[in-house]
Amino acid sequence: MKTKFNILILAASLTCMSWCAVADAQTIEAGGWHSLVVCSDSTVKAFGENATGELGDGTTTDSNVPVTAIGLSSIVSVSCGGDQLEAHSLALKSDGTVWSWGSNIYGGLGNGTTTNTMVPGQVLVMTGAIAISAGGWHSAALKSDSTVWSWGWNTDGQIGDGTTTDRVVPVIVPGLTGVKAISAGTYHTLALKSDGTVWAWGDNVSGQIGDGSTTDRTSPVQVSGLTNVVSISGGRFFSLAVKSDGTVWAWGENLYGQLGDGSTTDRHTPVQVSGLTGIIPESISAGAFHCMVAKTDSTLWSWGRNTYGNLSDGTTVNRSTPVLVSGGTTAAGTSGGTNFTLLYKSDGTFWGCGRNLSGQLGDGTFLQRNTLVQSTGVCSIMQPVGIPTFDPSYSNSITAYPNPSSTGIFTIELQNENGQLAGGTIEVYNMLGEIAYQSAIDLQTGNANMTVDLSNQPNGIYFLAVTAGGHTSYQKLVKH
Repeated sequence: MKTKFNILILAASLTCMSWCAVADAQTIEAGGWHSLVVCSDSTVKAFGENATGELGDGTTTDSNVPVTAIGLSSIVSVSCGGDQLEAHSLALKSDGTVWSWGSNIYGGLGNGTTTNTMVPGQVLVMTGAIAISAGGWHSAALKSDSTVWSWGWNTDGQIGDGTTTDRVVPVIVPGLTGVKAISAGTYHTLALKSDGTVWAWGDNVSGQIGDGSTTDRTSPVQVSGLTNVVSISGGRFFSLAVKSDGTVWAWGENLYGQLGDGSTTDRHTPVQVSGLTGIIPESISAGAFHCMVAKTDSTLWSWGRNTYGNLSDGTTVNRSTPVLVSGGTTAAGTSGGTNFTLLYKSDGTFWGCGRNLSGQLGDGTFLQRNTLVQSTGVCSIMQPVGIPTFDPSYSNSITAYPNPSSTGIFTIELQNENGQLAGGTIEVYNMLGEIAYQSAIDLQTGNANMTVDLSNQPNGIYFLAVTAGGHTSYQKLVKH
């Protein structure tokens, strides 16, 4: 629902580390009371609440086992919205188009109407999308030109266009550029800029905008005192961010301890989550009232509301500071919904805990789970593309331009200090994890330019992997 952990879920032959930060996409997504997963064949499975057709199988019947969302293929990302019984779903195709289904009471499907639909349909005027995020009754997308577009319910200003008018077709968020990640909370929206600042707009009743006030914002404002951010996630009335130093920061509602600072006091500006360092940025996941993150030591930690066992610590006691998740090691992706948590492991298996009244855990039952249980009925989850975790010290020596490219021709500038690139390779992967281009690096010392030619490839997102000297670095390439 509000959990942007930025994991690309693709199959490839290379070995990937525990977390692969290679795209703004998700393999699993927990919504209000329903769930979505992207299977290894790029189709979408759904389970849980289906009152407004959010499972996409052409019915309004709940399901505690996975059903197939009709007519979807080449899907690289999904996102669940919803509040109570009004819920919708989004999917991003590898061609940059966005598809939607479910509740459309305020235009959150972006198809020009307010009519619900039980099967996926294409969002209007939306092309070149690289990330999606579904809020309660609104939706947002990030395009390859780093602009943000949104549509749906706008009573609190969550569309960000300076008005409170609902939008049934996507509109651009004015004045917001240089964005690299987005996350829609239930009634507010977050954007992370490439300069490490966070911007927010929409409902601010509990201070979730982070500007020191409780005044709703119809246009983006900068979150106070927050810099060097690398990952964001929006909850129901609160927000989360991870800094480049591996610390976690939170602001907004704290009724259940979801800010993780040891109190239950709302915060109108960011505060640091207690005792957490070494966090993998891509692992951050905010549910409606709880949070989950993974550390570099492969442990998983959670805090906040635990009424339904969604923290997976074996209890139903709320936690205002992080606790160790039972059975959460080797996690490759997480997502928090309304009082339930989903997880998939590096072996592709699917796990869940917490509220299950609508079958949102997908385990064939309606039983509450206080610790993670495996669902054997869910399809094999796509594995991350075989590009190792980002190595910032190495990537500084690689530049790609123009990027985006309208022709598909990219110049790759390599700073070959001390001959470190000798004997290396360049590989480019498409959004399905297939190699679109590869070449050996035949250099000795000094700087050099190489050309990557993707002119024969379709428009979309690609990933450049440069491997040499035991290191691999990537750059995202966009052809449009």
